[in-house]
Amino acid sequence: MPITKNSTAPYLGIDIGGTNTRVALFSTLAEPQFTLLARFPTQQDYPQQLDMLLTTLAKQTQATLTGVGVSVGGRLAKDGRSVLVAPNLPSYVGQPLADDLERAFRCPVQLAHDTVCGLLGEKKFGQISMIDRCAYLTLSTGTGAAFQLRTGSTTLTVSIEIGHQILDSNTLPCLCGQIGCLETFTGGRQLELRLGRPVAGITEPDFWETFSDKLALGLVNLTQLTRVEAIALSGAILLNRPFLLSLLQQKVDILLRGAHLHLWQATLGENAPLVGAALLLETAADSIIH
Repeated sequence: MPITKNSTAPYLGIDIGGTNTRVALFSTLAEPQFTLLARFPTQQDYPQQLDMLLTTLAKQTQATLTGVGVSVGGRLAKDGRSVLVAPNLPSYVGQPLADDLERAFRCPVQLAHDTVCGLLGEKKFGQISMIDRCAYLTLSTGTGAAFQLRTGSTTLTVSIEIGHQILDSNTLPCLCGQIGCLETFTGGRQLELRLGRPVAGITEPDFWETFSDKLALGLVNLTQLTRVEAIALSGAILLNRPFLLSLLQQKVDILLRGAHLHLWQATLGENAPLVGAALLLETAADSIIH
């Protein structure tokens, strides 16, 4: 069940990404405004990350909290209390993240994949708010997605591993251990390891044509499997390259038959997972499939 707020105590939202961690204080969940308390590089070592998180927050706030919502760059266990799979954060797998934070903050803690949080933020405040079948996609350190289906009073939000669908004839090894994943062409960390330079410095048109070709295949597969009608896209790779959105839309329109998919840039930009983390505290836990 979502948390019922009985006081003026604020909410804490935490976004643990593959590259950076951000922490924000929300006085209300009715607006996407927040006070950013901290931003620091995500520590690959889980105990170091937990220590840095708690030390940083101890310096920033002494507030009593209604609850803590956490966006995590990894797939969660079915009970939503720990990380099950995280190629970009392997030290976090199996750690009692929710329990550790509840002991530290002495309030309820809810976790979700960063794409679920991004979708919650965009569903409440973005262009996809009125669409019953929609999704959120992030293009950053990794490639992840979540989709939401709504019928009547029932809403279901599902975290999926879109970046780890297998592409035919792709022989590249993925950090997840599989061979041929989409993310070998679209994930920032994997591209940097393979090419020997950051994605931020890649300007060659041919590279982005191939990037878009591969991603368009993934988006068409997502559409045909889930029947989503619109996707909000975010993540540093997309947000720093305005041309990608229209290029992807063109390629999707050419490939897709029997349906139409609208691609929109996320209204909240890189803040979507952070805002959505706080929104976990008003979201029924059983409406999310981790």
